[in-house]
Amino acid sequence: MADRTLRSAAVMAAGTVLSRLLGFVRIALLAAAIGTALRGDIFTAANTIPNSLYILLAGGVFNTVLVPQLVRAIKNHRDGGQDFTNRLLTFGFVVLAVVTVACVLLAPAIAGLYMPEELKDPSRAPERASMVMFVRLCLPQIFFYGAFVLVGQVLNARRRFGPMMWAPIANNVVACASIIIFLLIYRTGDPPATYSHGEELLLGLGHTFGIAVQLLVLLPYLRASGHTFRMKFGLRGTGLGHTARLGIWTVLFVAVNQVTLVVVTRLAIAGSASHDPGAKAGLFAYSTAMLIILVPHGIVTVSLATAALPQMSALAADGDVAEVSRISARSIRQTLAIVVPAAAAMIAFAYPIVTLIAGYGSGKDNLTLMSYTLITLALGIVPFTVQYFQLRTFYAFEDTRTPFFLQCAIAATNIAAAVIGVRVVLDAAHLRFSGVVLGAAYALAYLVAVLISRPVLRRKVPRVPGAGIGLPLLAMVIAAVAGAGAGRAVLWVLGMAIDWSGPVGALLELAVAAVVMLPVYAAVARVLRIHEVNDVVSMVTSRLPVGR
Repeated sequence: MADRTLRSAAVMAAGTVLSRLLGFVRIALLAAAIGTALRGDIFTAANTIPNSLYILLAGGVFNTVLVPQLVRAIKNHRDGGQDFTNRLLTFGFVVLAVVTVACVLLAPAIAGLYMPEELKDPSRAPERASMVMFVRLCLPQIFFYGAFVLVGQVLNARRRFGPMMWAPIANNVVACASIIIFLLIYRTGDPPATYSHGEELLLGLGHTFGIAVQLLVLLPYLRASGHTFRMKFGLRGTGLGHTARLGIWTVLFVAVNQVTLVVVTRLAIAGSASHDPGAKAGLFAYSTAMLIILVPHGIVTVSLATAALPQMSALAADGDVAEVSRISARSIRQTLAIVVPAAAAMIAFAYPIVTLIAGYGSGKDNLTLMSYTLITLALGIVPFTVQYFQLRTFYAFEDTRTPFFLQCAIAATNIAAAVIGVRVVLDAAHLRFSGVVLGAAYALAYLVAVLISRPVLRRKVPRVPGAGIGLPLLAMVIAAVAGAGAGRAVLWVLGMAIDWSGPVGALLELAVAAVVMLPVYAAVARVLRIHEVNDVVSMVTSRLPVGR
């Protein structure tokens, strides 16, 4: 069973790797086309809002509650869950359509919700108008995001994990194409302060069309999985009332999370909207750094968690609490074996990483502050990973109430630290690197989350042999620090003779760092007997063509 979970995770990870790479190509193109300051922040905010609203209005239920319900329907219903799934998809599509139309009509109000006071000044009318236009063009993504996740969760419940992870590749290809066309048509010297109507249409519609294509890619796989979709209305007798009751707490959970996102977005844009001269790190810097730290999350954490959740749900339904605990802990350790060294690398080599991704054209001005933002966010990726799996364990037991209260504590910590850091500390010092402070607030919030969540989870899933993570995590941190330290030392010595400047130099610098860090990490892990790391190393080396 463990091998099957790992194989499923490997299929998902492969698609995610390519999708993430193309995502960073998109970021590099955007940095070159529109810069990383306020102009970049305006589009970044508008293109982020649809996904945020989808998660707030429907995504929490679609992402977490439905998989256990679908698994039970497929297992227990005579028709293999066909009727349940069709009624669920029909209801979901209708709700998404209504919500999307309403949001498009309310685009100015929605844009205003995410704007800081600095952009509401009369002198910033052009920037404000561009943000409203971008929001209106991007909001149709709500329907396509929601339909994509609905269909993807049906495929996941039927253990067809790959398509949902591979489909975003199509989205990134379309988005990159739209930015390349933008560069060919509009890029002449330094970018202007505001956007033309043509620029808004090309960027906004190009990214929305990419999300639509992402959904269309999934549809053939739905039929291939054995499910034939037909519109079917009516919810009586389907058990969806139980799903709705579970979903109430999940909706409240994501509502709290979205309040945090609104606060963070406003604070991040405020850093770039100031008229103060000099380098700034705002929303573009924060969002780019967030995408970087979420690479191991998307490749490893989401893949393993997605593969493990149906398995844990089935065991929880059978009352096998001990095995749920072992699977959860094993999945966390397997994930941390890769996440921990990735976090160490992001901290040690932050500057070359952001230079490689955003050091082009108009994006070269804020690289130092972007690297500091990456460092503070990277400090939070390990506690975020642990918390992500802990929440999935609650969901396997159909407990959505406890995660809501835990999320309230996370949000309160994040918001308080962010507001104090930006509006009190930075404003008093007249500094404009809000992304850095927001990264630190994120890391602090998830550290608090792990500390308060673990004891609560113990009441539901007691300690059992083979379900520990504390000592393996400590050993992984020691091995990762040793590897990153060795890589940093080698780069310092070579830096006396080699010029690492520019994206090409950054690529060479990262290649050298990887050649040094990875063997040292693997060697120290072997000495410390970190089984999960040794398993990963064995799996990789067994596929090398050495000796064949």
